[in-house]
Amino acid sequence: MKKSFPLFSVLFSWLGLSAQDITVEGLIIPRDNDGMYVRNPDGQFEIEWTKETKVALEVNTRLFKGLKGNVLHYQVQASQEVIRFTLPKGPVTGIVEVRNKGQLEKKSKEAREENWIGEHGLRLFFGESRPQQIASPDDLRFIGHWDPVAKPRTLTILGEKYECSLKKGGQTNALLFNIMGTKDCKPFVNRTRVVGQRKGEVIHASEIHLQPIGDQSGSDDPKLPRYLFIGDSISGNYDKGLREFLAGKFNLHHPPTNCGASSKGRSSIVEWLGAYRQSGRHWDVISFNHGHWDSKNDKASYQTNLEKIITELKKTKAKLIWVTTCPVPNGFPPAGEMSKEGRALGRMAGVMEKFLNPWALEVMKKHPEISICDQWQFVKDNGNGIYKDFWASKDVHFRGEPAEKLGEFLGKYVLQVTKER
Repeated sequence: MKKSFPLFSVLFSWLGLSAQDITVEGLIIPRDNDGMYVRNPDGQFEIEWTKETKVALEVNTRLFKGLKGNVLHYQVQASQEVIRFTLPKGPVTGIVEVRNKGQLEKKSKEAREENWIGEHGLRLFFGESRPQQIASPDDLRFIGHWDPVAKPRTLTILGEKYECSLKKGGQTNALLFNIMGTKDCKPFVNRTRVVGQRKGEVIHASEIHLQPIGDQSGSDDPKLPRYLFIGDSISGNYDKGLREFLAGKFNLHHPPTNCGASSKGRSSIVEWLGAYRQSGRHWDVISFNHGHWDSKNDKASYQTNLEKIITELKKTKAKLIWVTTCPVPNGFPPAGEMSKEGRALGRMAGVMEKFLNPWALEVMKKHPEISICDQWQFVKDNGNGIYKDFWASKDVHFRGEPAEKLGEFLGKYVLQVTKER
């Protein structure tokens, strides 16, 4: 299906691209050797490439810790899969572009006085040596030799070494060029950002930024049903307990990310569900939750996002399970009333009980085929036992046995509802 482009975004200067370049992001699905399709909630977009199209691997800079020699060990988030990328030998040119001229003075001062250049917008060209320069009003790019072995990493420009890191906090992604090509734009196992020019119904790609999401189906037991569990870092806490309890009963999968807020679920659900219409990639069971990241959301936005997510989930024909959002413990200040704008006030004790969970249950009542696994109540019921320390803490996360029991609780529920089918 070809579609028009109801929504498109503009990549700004940190990508080194003009404001006229449009982008689409989503899951790669097959077309032919001269292009691909990219699918996201807005539709399916046809992409063509040429010999001039540049392909980059997009990685979080934390993954540079997995760089050993000329091999980058790429850990796929929320999975055990590690992909190894061989990097070209030789010099590595690093380019960091200042976002705009208004930022130039600040960034130049940091470089001059702190010998530091932030990694935001870092583009690396392996096997290339380019003329070096300090950013100026005429050219907003810092260009130098990048050294990943130095601790901290450095960018050497005209004989001067500058720390190239995120020493002031946060996280960011970098683009690694010259290690991948269009042949690596494999469907179903990569999401992508495509930058190019629209010509009719086709986008002609100038750059393709690949983000491997792994192929968890490759290790599936074809005799077992497939179960996708969607959630934030709490699902990461109970991952081990859930997997151990359902071992030998299900092939378990989690999207390669912290699924975060309902807005992220709304924009990413098509990608997370993947090619479920293909044999061996279907879903038999899907559990899902969004809550902690929505603790400052308003009711209407939260419920609208959940409805959009459910619309996509139903297309899979899987057994659907809503997992209630676990409590914010009593170590946090108590939740008061909503703000004047009708928003919950954030991660505060009682916020899930008063707002997020009731809002979600109102939505689920409209969809009686969706069953409810009440993890919130489970934690509450065991407040004098295994979760006693949790309730007194200032941390929403679970560790050790409390985390594993949370996964076991969900696993038992999954077995219960699937036996009822």
